Amino acid sequence: MTFTLSGFDPWTFQVVFYGSLLVLEAMQNDMRLSAVLNPMDDTRSCAHQLITSPSCALINGGR
Repeated sequence: MTFTLSGFDPWTFQVVFYGSLLVLEAMQNDMRLSAVLNPMDDTRSCAHQLITSPSCALINGGR
């Protein structure tokens, strides 16, 4: 299930489990950014850090 955060338009977000990891994913058009969340992390702060300073990105080229 995706959700939005006020102030982060046009990004959509989802929180997913990958094995034992809780991951925040930010999606915009064909770009997807992700970051591992710790149990007490603030989702809004993590989203801001993820979007302003991504360490890597997956861009779907439509292939």
